[in-house]
Amino acid sequence: MKKFLVIIFLFIGLYFIFDAAYYRWGFYIPSNREIEVISYTDENSIYMKENNKFNKVTIKGVNVGSFFPNHYITDYSVSYDTYYKWLEQISEMGANVVRINTVYNDDFYNAFYDYNKEHKEKLYLLQGIQLDSYALNARFDAYSDKFYGELVNQAEDAVDVVHGRKKLTMSKFGEGTYKKDISKYVLGYIVGSEWVDDTIAYTDEMRKDKVGFKGDYLKTSEDATAFETMLAKVMDHMIGYETRKYRSQHAISFINTPETDPVTVQPIILGSNVSTEQPEDKDNQIVEETLTPDTLQYSYHKIVDLSIEHILTTDNYKGLFASYNVSPYYPDYLSYEKQKYEDTYYSYLKKLTDYHKMPVVITEFAYSTSRGVSTHSGNIYGEFGGMTEEEQGNALVKTYQTILKSGSVGGIISSWTDQWDKRSWNTIEKVTLTEATRWGDVQTSNQGVGILSFDPGEKKSVCYVDGDSKEWKKKNVIYDDDNYTLSMKQDEKYLYFMIKNKKKTNSKIYIPIDVTPNSGSKKSDIDNLTFNRPVDFLVTLDGNKGKIYVQEYYNVLEAVDGYELKNRNSYVNPPSKDSSKFEDINLLISSYGTSKFSMYYKQSVTYPTGILRYGNANPDAENYDSLADFYSNDNIIELRLPWQILNFSSPAESKIHDDYYKKYGVEDMEIDEIYVGVSSDKNIKLSKYELESWQDAEYHERLKKSYYIIKDYWKEVS
Repeated sequence: MKKFLVIIFLFIGLYFIFDAAYYRWGFYIPSNREIEVISYTDENSIYMKENNKFNKVTIKGVNVGSFFPNHYITDYSVSYDTYYKWLEQISEMGANVVRINTVYNDDFYNAFYDYNKEHKEKLYLLQGIQLDSYALNARFDAYSDKFYGELVNQAEDAVDVVHGRKKLTMSKFGEGTYKKDISKYVLGYIVGSEWVDDTIAYTDEMRKDKVGFKGDYLKTSEDATAFETMLAKVMDHMIGYETRKYRSQHAISFINTPETDPVTVQPIILGSNVSTEQPEDKDNQIVEETLTPDTLQYSYHKIVDLSIEHILTTDNYKGLFASYNVSPYYPDYLSYEKQKYEDTYYSYLKKLTDYHKMPVVITEFAYSTSRGVSTHSGNIYGEFGGMTEEEQGNALVKTYQTILKSGSVGGIISSWTDQWDKRSWNTIEKVTLTEATRWGDVQTSNQGVGILSFDPGEKKSVCYVDGDSKEWKKKNVIYDDDNYTLSMKQDEKYLYFMIKNKKKTNSKIYIPIDVTPNSGSKKSDIDNLTFNRPVDFLVTLDGNKGKIYVQEYYNVLEAVDGYELKNRNSYVNPPSKDSSKFEDINLLISSYGTSKFSMYYKQSVTYPTGILRYGNANPDAENYDSLADFYSNDNIIELRLPWQILNFSSPAESKIHDDYYKKYGVEDMEIDEIYVGVSSDKNIKLSKYELESWQDAEYHERLKKSYYIIKDYWKEVS
């Protein structure tokens, strides 16, 4: 019996040793079998092997993320079934490539494998590897173990994962048991994400001893920098690891962006506001300032060049391609050149394709259907944010057409889904980041880039702003008089209002809102209104025109961005708590600051986000307008206001902004109720609305109108 047990335990031990060696330690027996090239490149194209022949690939791609409401992207919470459904929808849209930026949980790879096994129309994968945000932004020497060493480790993991020979636990990225070999569906690998220019500059300056490399598959040219040499080593290691272990090869690239591209930018002429002192609250004189290339590099974040052309292939490999994340609106360098271009995006892409002697892929371009806007470029394609779903679809199609016209081999839309945990530079300080996954912030432009929306409600939203009162119940009424009935409800994106105009008058309607107990005014300089309690916001509706104002003490833009707006400290001589002045609500969309090379102050630009848009916000309506804020039908007016515009930092926790001038910035405070009124008279009474907090957001998926626009176009692209 003892002998039998010893044998059993021996076999168990051997199994675990074999399992660890095979799936975790990377053990393999070298083979001399012929190397299978699955994808390769020439000077102009990428080729993919299918059915024992190589086909040229025009990339029609989508970035697929790992976000799901109530979870962060690093939770990798998307299930197998969801990924499988998404892949089917993506293929039906006409895409042939999906891109992921790092190793995901095994559910993605299992779904990807099964999808391709079960469908005639194949999807190819561009597999990314990247550093965690700490290593990427900590400004390490790129040759340190935390940078170069980590990239090498991630490269090996990615290769093992796509070949179905890996187990990952307690990983910085995805985890699971990867046993599905998807390598024949992998179009290539992409190393890195958007590199920090400081890291590149520091490495190039301090590690000149590292310049120059010749590996088995890649080598550097005489023009290569230290950072480019590091990337050559990482990619050579990745190619070699896959070649030796799996006897296969794929195309490879690294991420580049306009901030680090190798395209020369000429000196420019800008209009600037003269300011050798802090400016007064008046327009400054506009003058011309000629910027040298060095000045340009500082002012427009252009301090390094990164070129994959400085990395060459040996006779053992051919698979390099150039990858760029680039959208038309930022940074639009060509709009600042002396030479004028009708289409700066096309001209920029043409510069890239003319420069490169290898195929160019635009690995990321995006437009947002969020209500908020975060760019100010004036390009002909549109800004980032403030687009309807139809406009998003048309802009994506137009951009893709330009990508092909420029000579690129295709482009990848970013991204498949909206992402509630995303932040934008002009709203990040206004919300509680730890609660971001539990509500949708339509004021943040980065959240609305998806083709698939996560809408509130398990199956449908609690309210659609379409003038239909059937979804409103008596329990929703908070105020009722001879002229108006006011009802309210809420969900994970909006606060909703339904106003019933009993006398069907065409009078201007006022909706005062009291959010914070710390401040507010009982009077308004707008139309000389008075209220029975201090008010923080005022909505005016007049026919199909609407606007929301904020009492100046509670104006977050003035409090937080005073330096960018007026080059002054907002906390010196703040406004009165009970000031009767109500101001427009704006978003900062261009913050120039003060130039290091001149004492010129460049005026910032704001976007009037307080203007309310009239339209039907029901996705099922023929006249659907995804940006609509209010709509009327007969004597019914429906209105929705995004949480952030009312200075909610976390509606899931009923948290709002505390007193800016006591806390010196944005701090949270929790409330239980707000007060709201409605009237066409000058004296308005407010009634209480009790807020409802929530633990987990309810949501359902919905394909945006842009999906169908892209689908119709991509059918025509072979």
